[in-house]
Amino acid sequence: MTNRLAHSTSPYLLQHAQNPVDWWEFEPAAFAEAHSRDVPVLLSVGYAACHWCHVMAHESFEDPAVGAYINEHFVALKVDREQRPDVDALYMSATQLLTQQGGWPMTVFLTPQGQAFHAGTYYPPRPVQGRPSFMQVLRAVQDAWAERRERVMEGAQSVTDALQRHPEAVGSMLGTDRHTAGPVQVAVPDPSGDTDGQEARLIGPWLDALEVARDSTYEGFGNGPKFPPSPMLETLVLLASRDGERSARAAELLTATLDAMVTGALHDHVGGGFFRYSVTPDWSLPHYEKMLYDNAQLLRVLAHTARYLEERGTDPVRAARYRNAAEGIVTWLAREMITEQGAIAASLDADSEPLTPGAEREGAYYTFSRGEGGAPRPAVAAWGESGAVTGILDQNVGEQLWEQREQRTPPERDDKVVTAWNGMAIAALAEAAVLLDQPAWLETAEWAAEFLWTRHWDPDTKTLARTSRRGTVDPHDGQLEDYVRAGLAMLALYRATGLEQWYARSLELAGATVEKFMRGDTPMDSAEPDAVLVAAGATGQADPFDDVAASAQSCLARWLVLLGQPEVAGRSSDELVDVLVKPAQGLATRAATAAGGTLHAWLLRMQPPALLEVVHASEEHWDRVQSSAGKRRVTDVLVLGEGHAPYGVPEASSNEFAVWLCRNGQCELPVRSPEEVSGLLDRA
Repeated sequence: MTNRLAHSTSPYLLQHAQNPVDWWEFEPAAFAEAHSRDVPVLLSVGYAACHWCHVMAHESFEDPAVGAYINEHFVALKVDREQRPDVDALYMSATQLLTQQGGWPMTVFLTPQGQAFHAGTYYPPRPVQGRPSFMQVLRAVQDAWAERRERVMEGAQSVTDALQRHPEAVGSMLGTDRHTAGPVQVAVPDPSGDTDGQEARLIGPWLDALEVARDSTYEGFGNGPKFPPSPMLETLVLLASRDGERSARAAELLTATLDAMVTGALHDHVGGGFFRYSVTPDWSLPHYEKMLYDNAQLLRVLAHTARYLEERGTDPVRAARYRNAAEGIVTWLAREMITEQGAIAASLDADSEPLTPGAEREGAYYTFSRGEGGAPRPAVAAWGESGAVTGILDQNVGEQLWEQREQRTPPERDDKVVTAWNGMAIAALAEAAVLLDQPAWLETAEWAAEFLWTRHWDPDTKTLARTSRRGTVDPHDGQLEDYVRAGLAMLALYRATGLEQWYARSLELAGATVEKFMRGDTPMDSAEPDAVLVAAGATGQADPFDDVAASAQSCLARWLVLLGQPEVAGRSSDELVDVLVKPAQGLATRAATAAGGTLHAWLLRMQPPALLEVVHASEEHWDRVQSSAGKRRVTDVLVLGEGHAPYGVPEASSNEFAVWLCRNGQCELPVRSPEEVSGLLDRA
């Protein structure tokens, strides 16, 4: 017997389609049903690769008695957090307000209007260590709803009010609230002023704050479980590649953190790629989910860092280590993550089923026993003699372990296509292909980008879908992060290939994004926020804090800088970027580990890529200009033809080939031959 989830495009929801729980998706009809029956809503949020989501499903949601009680006293909603990040974000904030913690599975109880009044995460089937059983929680909530309704509604309204005040609280904290005298001086970029001094006043305190947060024993930041700090690393590699005192500080933080991740158990040394996080502070015990967004970001960081080290030539061991890890990510993507449609799947499960029936456990596919009776452990680089030196697993050992792994049942794959995550992967593959001299990687990026453009993008309505599965597009419109990550992907492909169709697509997406998501000077996460979420306290405003990825707000700023256009959708790009990076000073000093994305965009605003305007170029001339730009064309040089030249083409006496070097709206005298382009770039 199936329930309403049987027709979903989410593998996570399909995992629950056989439950005795009468699940609904998050839709107005579900809340109308709760209102009609006068019962509360049980909202359960998770995702396909989540270990504890599976545990709670087996223990509770597959139990007929639990299902019968839920069906009688609640309207039950099941949500894939990856499919509906807007739902997840609001109710995670509510959960953190109510419990001071969060995680998945997330269990939230709502009024029929959608307001949260009680929340938690995983609940066991029986009471354990002071934690109530799930049935105890269900009965307590039902009793409160029946006997103390007024107090429940008051509590729900308090949570709603707090959620509605969140943007003002953030603005006050960061000094960006125009109605409040901020505690910090806002650092508005001024590329025409003392750029080094401005950078020192902003980046210096940020690096100081990172040193305070740094785990000096095991590296990384903080002393608890360790997640890949990808947004910070992207900013550190940008700083490291520049000259000056801050470059050395950034490089040391960058390489120390990367070494801990690349040589430790977070890295799958046998099959390539990285796991989601380390449960332990010393990076020794991973949580075995493999997420596309983590690996996409780390591929980009590793490729840029390897290129930087190879150019400096001062640390060949680290350069080889990072190049090897980057190549491992791409090998894993190509082998296990490409869908039949040519896009890239979302994740691999943490759990797998060994050949022994009933022995399912987290990490079973990835761990090995050292000797008879030893506890299964992940492979790390130090196992091999060469690995002890370079951080690369000994090849013979790696091959032996891979042979063992091939005899096992692999974990399940969530094969839905998430626009934002595919965008991250496309951009990373395109840049890494150039930086690491792997042109074959471009084909993977182009296939995925073509899929997003032809299946997820609707040119008539100018809307971009959030997800699809097996070619069926989910009806939910994308969030800001989907638009900006897809746009950055198209731009990265253009810079890597020189094919102007990708730039035109990025520019089209940029216009739609600014029109949809900028409300005056306020960036929005959702173009049209869900009415139920608004009633529950959602404001729809974008959050400037980084999470597992750089904030969508900061990525929009980065994209606008890298496009090189003075205007987008009739608005000044510089003015938009200045608004979007306004929180930089407050983030750098008050939330340093959540500041990487905004500081990255701020640094690009201060020093954008040099622009080469190329006119009257034959195909041969165009290719030679691209070749002259070399690897810089995906780092600090943007090459544009006359069709997209942002400052127009200066008057010329003839239609002969010419290349102008431009910065801040001013262009130098042109060169007239491809051979002279390298000399032009020497001044960039």
